[in-house]
Amino acid sequence: MNFFQLSVIFVLGTILSSFLFSLHFPLWVIISTMFIFVLAFVFVPQQYTVYRSNNLKSIEKYIRANQKKPIFAYALALANGDPSDIEESLRAILAKHKNPYMQNVYKTILALHLKKIDAATIYAQRIENEPLKSYYAAYVAAKQGNFEEAVRHEENIGVDWMIHDLHALYAREQGNHEEFNIESKKAIAQSRGVQKFIVLHSVNHL
Repeated sequence: MNFFQLSVIFVLGTILSSFLFSLHFPLWVIISTMFIFVLAFVFVPQQYTVYRSNNLKSIEKYIRANQKKPIFAYALALANGDPSDIEESLRAILAKHKNPYMQNVYKTILALHLKKIDAATIYAQRIENEPLKSYYAAYVAAKQGNFEEAVRHEENIGVDWMIHDLHALYAREQGNHEEFNIESKKAIAQSRGVQKFIVLHSVNHL
């Protein structure tokens, strides 16, 4: 959010609070109203951009504005395509987010990036929650050439973009470029928010 947008929100908030004061509303009502106002004009649009937007320009703009945060730095590193930047951004995520779930997910991603499939297998098995547990189990199996096992994991995923992303991976590993193009486009189309930006650029690293 730029300075102009913040200025507009501040002016509108000032007008709203002054209006409520002039009507002699209780202080708690004014505070609650202002809280809802801030949520509606600041928090909700940001959350929509991060999780639900389909507009890649607005998503990229948000990512660039927040690139000091490791997860967004990782998204930009994928877009830039420099392997060392991707590795550095993944290590920054691991340094910042210490909970076991995040550690296992991003250690799996890092191991896959470094083509350390055995390590990726170990970390993927430690992911506790679906659908990422089965998604990365299928991903690792495909990288090992075990496509039948990879497909078996799909029944626990239930997320369209993940399924298409895996199918794009299978096609790439088997040298089927036409199928790869079809499935990668479907994966991008089905994803939303920052994930859409990541999927768009990660297909080049399958």
